[in-house]
Amino acid sequence: MVQSRVEDLSPVVKKVSVEVTPDRVKDALDHAFTSVSRTVKLKGYRQGHVPRRLVERYFGDDVKKDVAQKLVTGSIHEALAEHQLDPVAPPRVENGSVEPGQPFKYTATVEVRPRVEPKDYEGLSIPKIEAVVTDAQVEERIEEIRSNQAMFVPVEGRDVAEAAGAVDGAPLRGAKREGVLLEVAPGSLLENKAEGLLGARVGETRELGVSFPAEYAVEELRGKDGRFKVAVKGLKKREVPALDDAFVQDLGGEQKTLSDLRAKIRGEMEQQKKDRAEGDQREAVLSALVAKNPIEAPPALVERNVDAMLQGMLEGFMRRGIDPRQLGLNLDRMRDELRQRALLEVKGYLLLEAIAEKEKIDATEEDLARHFDKLALDLKQPAEKIRAAFRRQDSLDSLKARLRQDKALAFLLSKANFTAA
Repeated sequence: MVQSRVEDLSPVVKKVSVEVTPDRVKDALDHAFTSVSRTVKLKGYRQGHVPRRLVERYFGDDVKKDVAQKLVTGSIHEALAEHQLDPVAPPRVENGSVEPGQPFKYTATVEVRPRVEPKDYEGLSIPKIEAVVTDAQVEERIEEIRSNQAMFVPVEGRDVAEAAGAVDGAPLRGAKREGVLLEVAPGSLLENKAEGLLGARVGETRELGVSFPAEYAVEELRGKDGRFKVAVKGLKKREVPALDDAFVQDLGGEQKTLSDLRAKIRGEMEQQKKDRAEGDQREAVLSALVAKNPIEAPPALVERNVDAMLQGMLEGFMRRGIDPRQLGLNLDRMRDELRQRALLEVKGYLLLEAIAEKEKIDATEEDLARHFDKLALDLKQPAEKIRAAFRRQDSLDSLKARLRQDKALAFLLSKANFTAA
């Protein structure tokens, strides 16, 4: 038999005190010592015939630790069920000691979801965010593309470095390097910029300083100052291609004219701004909702959300071909910086679930079908194959919960009061 009581440490943290009766402790000890006696070997005794008193003498402490773990495993679920507690993370258990003839006592700290009664969630004041792309922004992006397509050609009729030129040949990171293009412009050698070469002639050598940042990839150079000799081997200038249909065709895409390119860029920028605006709008809704409904979030859920955010950032680096291990990232500091946002999201999700329950909002089969159709389009795979993968990974329930939260969020937006940003 198991006896238990619960103490509220906070709305989301409970202390469960459990006591297992002496007879159950005795049964567990008897079973454990019998199992050990069957397998243990001691000099002078045949396997399976070692007296229990010797087993207790030589293996008693280990057996009692094992029995304590098994008693916790066998009783904690009974205690949680009795008090209708649904943990969001494994309980943190502080074991007592197992002694024959005595009850076994332990405590478990359990994190649970708070009881949420959402209120004042209709008519939230939300700043209106417009996803507008101007002609000037499109042209600026085209100029970036032209700049990236520029070629460097030798300068004729001049042998003095000017601000518009570029110079090649410079030692970096303490090693001699040749054929490096340096732009004569404000900035650091680490960025391939060298304002100190302004006015230098071909064949001239100058000494330039560089300060290595505290987060520099090479650990032994972090925070240090260096001096490098830079020899000017030649001058080059940047030639940007003419802005015409030939330039567009040289890019090698499906677009053949400037009009096509402008339309493509505008579409991409509008989608990017729309995605960013939706993210900002979501955060604004959650912030307004949490402000109206102060609740406590289980720390384990917050940390789990921090883990997911950090993992997403690292995977983003890898998708861009960057090895995060080479960036000298301070992961602890990054976690600290993400925690406040993670806290907001967890509180928001808990409230959205409660609102969905109250408003009878659910994710239907049609919602799932639309989601899988969209994934099929993005991943270029059959929708049924993607659905089967979710089913194999037992991810359908979590997907339904996310779609349900999205519908609850859309409900809040439909009832919100939008104000000028």
